[in-house]
Amino acid sequence: MRMSPINGRIGRLAGCTGIVAVLLVGSAALAEPQVLLVNAKVFTADPTLPYAQAVAVEGGRILAVGSNEAVRALAGPDTRIIDAGGRLVTPGLIEAHVHLGTELPTPPLAMPNLPFPGPTPEQALAVLEEAARTRRDWITAYVGPLVARDRRNWRKALDTVAPETPVFLRGSWGAHTSILNSEGLRRLGIAEDTADPLGGWWGRDESGRLDGRAYEAAETMTPLIRPATAERLAMSFGEAQKRYARWGVTSIHLMNNDKSLAVTLAALATAKPLQKWTVYSWGTWQTQRIPDAWAVIDAAVKQAPAKVRVEGPKWMLDGTPIEQNSFQRAAYNGRPGWRGRSNFTDQQLREILQLALERPTQLALHVVGDAESDRLLNLMEQLAPASTWRAKRVRIEHGDGIGPDAFQRVAGLGLAVIQNPTHLAPPPIEGKKMLDHDLVLKSFINAGIPLALGSDAGPKEQNPFLNLMLAVLGPGDRAEALTREQALTAYTAGGAYAEGEEQRKGRLAPGFSADIAVLSQDVLTIPAPQLPATTSLLTMVDGEVIFTDAMFATSN
Repeated sequence: MRMSPINGRIGRLAGCTGIVAVLLVGSAALAEPQVLLVNAKVFTADPTLPYAQAVAVEGGRILAVGSNEAVRALAGPDTRIIDAGGRLVTPGLIEAHVHLGTELPTPPLAMPNLPFPGPTPEQALAVLEEAARTRRDWITAYVGPLVARDRRNWRKALDTVAPETPVFLRGSWGAHTSILNSEGLRRLGIAEDTADPLGGWWGRDESGRLDGRAYEAAETMTPLIRPATAERLAMSFGEAQKRYARWGVTSIHLMNNDKSLAVTLAALATAKPLQKWTVYSWGTWQTQRIPDAWAVIDAAVKQAPAKVRVEGPKWMLDGTPIEQNSFQRAAYNGRPGWRGRSNFTDQQLREILQLALERPTQLALHVVGDAESDRLLNLMEQLAPASTWRAKRVRIEHGDGIGPDAFQRVAGLGLAVIQNPTHLAPPPIEGKKMLDHDLVLKSFINAGIPLALGSDAGPKEQNPFLNLMLAVLGPGDRAEALTREQALTAYTAGGAYAEGEEQRKGRLAPGFSADIAVLSQDVLTIPAPQLPATTSLLTMVDGEVIFTDAMFATSN
């Protein structure tokens, strides 16, 4: 692995306790470190030296990792020495998939039983009818799969309870299905002859009339109710990054749905990023031509503030099994002949992949269904050799449909899978499993497929240690549970690999960025149910403290 030298070649020194200290040395004298973290249990996520006792930081990078004695020997008169008190020190966590700033356009009505299974259709209609008696502005609410899967004509149903008030309902699991009444469609300018957008479609009844449903990219019209502004997003991002800092998160991969890239970058500039952000541009945001998605990146990238990178585009290739639109090999339970659908034609997907081969930015693909995974792998193999794709580091967001028969192909193409532990064991709906199969984690690692973990949270951030708990418990198939070390590596080095930054961050090794977290609990040993209570007591990004608990505020 290539490392960025600070003072020349890499050497190795044996520490007095038998722990190997890895130091950067050269012909010039080794720089005096700014900070030493000593008396720690250091989990490095570096297979060449998995554990150590101490870390030295200089110039925003890791100078040395090793035994207390070897690292303390580097201290100078101005070095700050922090005694970790035996606590676990890890690379900063990397949130590899999150949606922030995607609030509903008006405060949502309270609905029962969210997020799953959510209100029944009758419960939802009763809540909406009560609200419509006194309101003429937009009524919005989150709903669950019981509403999303109900095949009635929702436009007519909503018109009955709210004939004059615009209504907008969204699935609580994200931007895959929304429902509007006639007044809502009218206010948004969506007429009967409105064409389906690139990557999405409008639901229609047997006569061809709009039935109130907006699927996938059709939902990019609905944020026009209240467009995101840089001011509101800056407040949302600022609050999120402070909470993330308290969890030891030092990098954030933002999936930029429901807002323009330019507005997001302006908001981040105002928020003054604490962490390192990688913003994945949304491929179908108000565009009808696939090449325009890359043109948006070209136009906005110069606006990126310090600590912010722009990648993408991200394309939603299919939906999810929650609303039964992810493209599956077998028909969905209760819907004979329906296997979901792809959001793009073969020709459109081919164009996306061809442009990704030509352009420098990283491609991210939401792929959930097993049939959609098959389609993607087939087209990739047709368009370029595996070595070419491996160099592109294509991201598969979720990868729920990737099973054992596809492991070898996925590994050969060098695809990185970003899985979300909250997906592992969705609750049953009306006594039936939401998914026909269990999702995998450990099998990806065993097959040599790079794995990163993200929360898939939104509109607010989610506790990474909750996701860590789910990953190590394996609530679906226990055989797919990760070890503590595997889960923590996926949340650190795995996240760095997923964004193509594995030679710069994600590990505590010489030359790497000094992105560090001192945790309140040893997440490698405590009982799994205690994991969500974990916080960071000291969080550094490039050697700068972005959060500190009182106990470390005066360390010297």
